Amino acid sequence: MPLALVGALAALQAAGWTRALEYRRAAVLHGQLWRLMSGSFVHLGWVHLARDSLGLVLIWGLLADALDERAWLEVLLVSDLAVGLGLLAFSPQIAWYVGISGPLFGLFCAGALCEFRRYPVYAGALLLGMAVVIAWTLHAGALPGETRGLGGKVVPQGHLYGAIGGAAFILMRAALPARRVAAGTGR
Repeated sequence: MPLALVGALAALQAAGWTRALEYRRAAVLHGQLWRLMSGSFVHLGWVHLARDSLGLVLIWGLLADALDERAWLEVLLVSDLAVGLGLLAFSPQIAWYVGISGPLFGLFCAGALCEFRRYPVYAGALLLGMAVVIAWTLHAGALPGETRGLGGKVVPQGHLYGAIGGAAFILMRAALPARRVAAGTGR
């Protein structure tokens, strides 16, 4: 999944579709609802894309086995929607947003929550670290060096909403009755 996603993000960047797809609050309010989700898949530039791609690879390296590929894709989409809806509903001061970092926080949170039963100390440390980063950036702004070369400001609210989306996905998944993975397997 990570290589395909990075390839798709790079294709969007090369195509120059940032302006057409970025989250723009005013445009969403005027009916361009796709921007609630498409903004996460375009970036300020190649440096921004490279940093987010590195984040995706690191998350995958730490947590790939926590979920199957279909569930990872579902978490990505739920977290992405959570970012768009969160910005729209709770952060009216944010006029625009780009980058997949918000949904990446959702992937990270979901993966760590899934690993909590098997590796509680490891998963707990990951979740605590994520919470500290989100709290710090919400309170004090970007981490030192975080905006260097990005071409814009970090939007920590997107990270918070993405993490909430990832956690909500895992909580909803846990509350639902077990699904059959494939017909006839009983799993």
